[in-house]
Amino acid sequence: MLESLPSSTKAQKNVLTDGQLTCTYQELPEVFEALQQYFDQRGISITDCFALECDNTVSSALVLLYLLERGYRFLLLPQEVNPPQVLGSKQSLPRFCRYKIRTGSFTDKPKAPNFRYPEQFVDIVENEDWIGDGPSATAECDRIGINPIQENNPSRKLYIRTSGSTGKPKIAVHSHDKLLRNALNCLQRLGLKQDDRIAIPVPIYHMYGLGAAFLPGVMAGASIDLQKNSNLLKYMQRERDFNPNVAFMTPMFCETLLKGRKTSRKYNLTVVAGDRIREDTFVRFESRFGSLVSLYGSTEMGAMAASSPDQPQEVRLKTVGKPMSGVKITLAKDNTDGVSELWCHHDYGFEGYVDQDGKPISQGIQTQTDWFGTKDLGRIWSDGHLEVIGRCDYSVNRNGLLVLLADVERGIETIEGIDSVVVVSQGESQRGKGIVAYCVLAKDSNIPEPDIRAACFDILPRHGIPDQIFLVNSFPKLPNGKVDRLKLIGMHDQGKGKHMRYAHAARTAVSGQP
Repeated sequence: MLESLPSSTKAQKNVLTDGQLTCTYQELPEVFEALQQYFDQRGISITDCFALECDNTVSSALVLLYLLERGYRFLLLPQEVNPPQVLGSKQSLPRFCRYKIRTGSFTDKPKAPNFRYPEQFVDIVENEDWIGDGPSATAECDRIGINPIQENNPSRKLYIRTSGSTGKPKIAVHSHDKLLRNALNCLQRLGLKQDDRIAIPVPIYHMYGLGAAFLPGVMAGASIDLQKNSNLLKYMQRERDFNPNVAFMTPMFCETLLKGRKTSRKYNLTVVAGDRIREDTFVRFESRFGSLVSLYGSTEMGAMAASSPDQPQEVRLKTVGKPMSGVKITLAKDNTDGVSELWCHHDYGFEGYVDQDGKPISQGIQTQTDWFGTKDLGRIWSDGHLEVIGRCDYSVNRNGLLVLLADVERGIETIEGIDSVVVVSQGESQRGKGIVAYCVLAKDSNIPEPDIRAACFDILPRHGIPDQIFLVNSFPKLPNGKVDRLKLIGMHDQGKGKHMRYAHAARTAVSGQP
């Protein structure tokens, strides 16, 4: 990976920083050599598999890059909030991981750790539940006649968990080579350069932060600011100190910035992914902060499509651009309205899923030679641009008609006094599947639930009217910034929770309407 970095003096002096620690690109070979010696001293083999607790810090980033550079197998995990104090204590890890790596400051001195001394920022703990190598990667290398450190080594794998936004997270497997080719697609489509200063407030243990933001930025040789647990105040402080001209955000963080920042500030480029961005948010954000592009991807496929900064606003507003190099997108069905589930064939996509023992599992999922069902609804424009409408899971049949929950959300969002909406299918109704809307009110708004439901009759078709409407203070979030819909429903079922504003709902007839 190091050989792909720009070799100019300027690029070598560019930095990776997290606001506390900084490392230049020029220092990377020396840091990697120190890590190699540290691993050798501990008897760690190239065929060993790690679980890397990875957060948005330079310490984590350096270890991540080292593992990729040397070709180790590893699983990315979020950092434990309260790690055990006793080293070597039993951890809850997949059993195919032999070691767990934590990063941080492990020096007894008040000064920052020295990256030339890995023991100051790396802690390696053995997994007591490790089940052994299973089918040995070394044996596989011997069978096909290659050296374990070569790029085509079959053991060069990254394991990464899906977000769990619609169910239990799974472990997806990517080869290092295809992961980096995926990242190169993003670099080229987004036009990242070594002169860029990139802010990354999204977690790099998820595919968006890793494969679309961090790795492409490193490949470009750009300066990168990694932001851990970012919020509005932290982001604006880092913005002043680092002065970024490119940023990777979620739609919700874009809205937070719009509400909390009083002054405008132009970026060369802001990339948004992870969820649908409201059209009014898109237009307002771009007017204040500069060019905004949408990127479409998943844990399994990496980046499938992205807009280009030089496209007209109306195209970037409605679509996620055209498919990336090596990507084909098709519709599962040829419906009259042109909307169906999106299927993807990606030359650089994942290889499949594994269980806690590292054994392949299918669960009806296609191999890389097949098409992958994204479970997203969309349409393909005549010129090849891709429009993503919403999740297949977020649609229901009522009165024999299909209702897209994203359309219901868009409609309710137009009601004055509504800040944001999440609509879910919950229970049953006389029309079919039940629809429940959770609404966050705008500041200084006090519109009650019955008035919200009454307004729905003017903007939504009858079969799309929510059966129940709840007001909530905020939406629970997953680590990747998406709304945790399962937790939201669970809090409603319990009738409590810090996010719930009222325990009752608008469900009675309004002005004689059913």
